[in-house]
Amino acid sequence: MLTMYETIMELPLFKGIGEEQLSQLLEKTSLEFLRKKTGEIIYKEGESVGSIDFVLSGRVKIAHRLKNFDIELDEILGPGDIIGGHNLFGLETSYPGDVTAFSMASIMRIEKREYMRILMSDPIYMLNFVNYLSAGCQRVPRVVTEEGEPSISRTLSSLIVSFMALRVNESLLIGSDRELARYCGVDEEEFTKWKRRMMDEKKISLGPRGQIIITRR
Repeated sequence: MLTMYETIMELPLFKGIGEEQLSQLLEKTSLEFLRKKTGEIIYKEGESVGSIDFVLSGRVKIAHRLKNFDIELDEILGPGDIIGGHNLFGLETSYPGDVTAFSMASIMRIEKREYMRILMSDPIYMLNFVNYLSAGCQRVPRVVTEEGEPSISRTLSSLIVSFMALRVNESLLIGSDRELARYCGVDEEEFTKWKRRMMDEKKISLGPRGQIIITRR
């Protein structure tokens, strides 16, 4: 079982630092460790991002809701994933959707001012953060760029990569077949046939409440 030091050193923004360096950092940094119960709200959509949070254990859900459709795309974060990293700076500095605990979850929180001080303390922290932000911009997979004719797969792939960060492995697409068909510009029968075919090919699966489960693979 990993020690707390080893767990922190595995986080993407602390890669490449040693235990002694981490020890010195922790002595000067105010950290908050939180335990969240399943279903507990961590942040509300539109709330200003004032900290950077690291998922240490369990899973966290970020719910992205489409305004003109009754459709929701849930981004499922696991150990090592980051909450609020892409919205800590820039024009969009609020949470894009409700953030809740998808299971019992343990989170390490660093307030924005503290994290800015860490970034300035050593180039390795700044490099890790730049690499993290750069990876977040590189979301478009070949399935989107190489498909020729418009299709359900292309439409939904474009939707998913708009929200699903590169590190995140799993997302849930929630909506009725009728509503998803309307979003894709096809009739419900065509969408149902597509979903059945994708399930047969094991490209998607269904959750216990009918959610379409999509993995990075």
